Amino acid sequence: MNLRAALRAAAALPIAESVIAACIEEESEHDLVFAHAWREGLDAVDPSRRSGHFSRVVGEVAESVAEVVLDGLGYRVFWHTAVSGIQGVDLLFLAPDETVLALEVKGTLRAATIPRLTPSKLRQMSRDWLNRPGNPAMREWLFEADDLYAGVMVVDLATRVALMALSADFESYVPVTSVDQLLEPGSVSSEEAS
Repeated sequence: MNLRAALRAAAALPIAESVIAACIEEESEHDLVFAHAWREGLDAVDPSRRSGHFSRVVGEVAESVAEVVLDGLGYRVFWHTAVSGIQGVDLLFLAPDETVLALEVKGTLRAATIPRLTPSKLRQMSRDWLNRPGNPAMREWLFEADDLYAGVMVVDLATRVALMALSADFESYVPVTSVDQLLEPGSVSSEEAS
């Protein structure tokens, strides 16, 4: 199944409002603009204030939310992109079944929207994209794509849910329809994703 279809078929994993609130830096002017949009809706923030830093903050909050949600399921993050603008895997986790999960996180404040992966010459989260030399997480940990599983999580901050899909072959994805699947991402097979 392709990624978008898998994300559409995924179960909505609820996210507590307190988890999102805890991921907002109250001292940051940009985070405060984000918080206003999150609480009151995008239309409450002038479009001129929703450019530049705003999308970066949406992404950073979504990544932090993903860390908290997966931590609650026994995942241990050991790499998180710390520099804005770096192209590469967002997060690397040691999963409960001791497999490694490379996770791309897409955040949105538009209810029930599934953002697209970032366009590039190489399809994001493909084997070639993961293996390229400019992917800092993979380079730092000396991983090749075949050493891990891929995942994409959409963090819908407007409706406070997450959707997730997993892949063993970086081509086809399996929708996460129950928390049990997240306890053993290593059991995902490419046949299951077809």
